[in-house]
Amino acid sequence: FRHSITKMSHLHFTSTNSYKKRVIQMGENPINVFNVGSLVLDNIDKTKLLTKKQLEDEFNFKFEKKNILVSYHPATLTDDYGIKDLLTLLKFLRKLKDTKIILTLSNSDINSKKINNFIKEFELKNSNIAKCVVSMGSIGYLSMLGFVDAVVGNSSSGIIEAPHFKIATINIGSRQDGRIKSESVINCDGTKISLKRSFQKIYNEKFRISLKTFKNPYYKKGSVKSIMKILNNYPLKNIIHKKFYNIK
Repeated sequence: FRHSITKMSHLHFTSTNSYKKRVIQMGENPINVFNVGSLVLDNIDKTKLLTKKQLEDEFNFKFEKKNILVSYHPATLTDDYGIKDLLTLLKFLRKLKDTKIILTLSNSDINSKKINNFIKEFELKNSNIAKCVVSMGSIGYLSMLGFVDAVVGNSSSGIIEAPHFKIATINIGSRQDGRIKSESVINCDGTKISLKRSFQKIYNEKFRISLKTFKNPYYKKGSVKSIMKILNNYPLKNIIHKKFYNIK
């Protein structure tokens, strides 16, 4: 769908320079492609986020010494939709010490009901450490990122939003393959060994210090203003007559 939308569009606003190059590779004229950064991140700069106390009251969740946010969705291009990796993750999470886990339910992709049932069952059996939330809402979710140690799962939020808050991401499986990733993102193949290494890294003191220096490749200040400026000044005459742009 995204590929099709690109080919049907005349102006393109990408969130990274690498994505700008990809759009041009698809035959779009470079003069019509602009890297403006992520609109989500631009919105965060203008959003008043919730305090830790407000989050605890809102979601009936008490923060611990260590806190993990889990966001896991069906991996629709894998044979089992990522369920095996999810079960390995949940089994691993049960053994963490001094750690609270807040989990969001998955999106509405195929087999999301199965994934949600496993998440709910995990909360039921581990209510002392786990809290499941159907949806935190945009402000609630973004606010939560400011008070957890890492985002764990396969959500794009771990790739785009989490680095903005200078926290780590454990990215499980192949769902986010092809996306540009910050150095704060730790790719994990979903096995117990890989999970163990990933969790050891997010609590490694040297790595935690380095998180403050990592840049988010999706961030450019004033994304909305950049888009509006381009739209207000771009000549629209003959814009619908698209021609395939050959890379020389």
